[in-house]
Amino acid sequence: MYQIIRCRNCPNAVIDLDQITAACTEIFRSTDFTNKQLERLGSTKPKQHHIFQVGIAGCPNSCSQPQIKDFGLQGQAVPVVGDGCTACGLCVSACPDQAIVLGEEGPCIVESQCLNCGKCAKICPTGAIYTGTTGYRVIRGGKLGRRPQLAREVYSLTNQEGAVQCLRETLDLLLWVGKPGERLGALLERIEKGSS
Repeated sequence: MYQIIRCRNCPNAVIDLDQITAACTEIFRSTDFTNKQLERLGSTKPKQHHIFQVGIAGCPNSCSQPQIKDFGLQGQAVPVVGDGCTACGLCVSACPDQAIVLGEEGPCIVESQCLNCGKCAKICPTGAIYTGTTGYRVIRGGKLGRRPQLAREVYSLTNQEGAVQCLRETLDLLLWVGKPGERLGALLERIEKGSS
């Protein structure tokens, strides 16, 4: 009653996809989610939209489309500017989001544009830009179908423990507060509106 869709292990990945996939799988197993979901639905033949979908993306490219899944994780590599810049400009040309400006004192990262893909840190030959923190952006409530909606951010950055705990809390919310057949996105919208 659940499906984990993840990126392949490509060079853009900034997290260990195998590790986080195993941790999420263990949450579903330890909570007995499949049996509880079937019991909640009162059916042994669930429809496609009753299958809880998790999307795990190794980087902000989000090839596994976590934005339209019930629960999504996007790998994050937060860049930090240090010393030793030679003004080579490789970081500026490597940044797909034009989030780096090269000034007289070295690179400056425009945080509002940076998606934490880690490309600038990987390409910097002097280590003037390096990865400070890696982790996960957590989003939930996405869906397609008759009333599509994108998942909303729960955490902009958390570690694996925080991401897995959020998945556990999300499953508990769906199982104990959700109506039979109700998708997570609809449940979250109902809670937000304060309706029963």
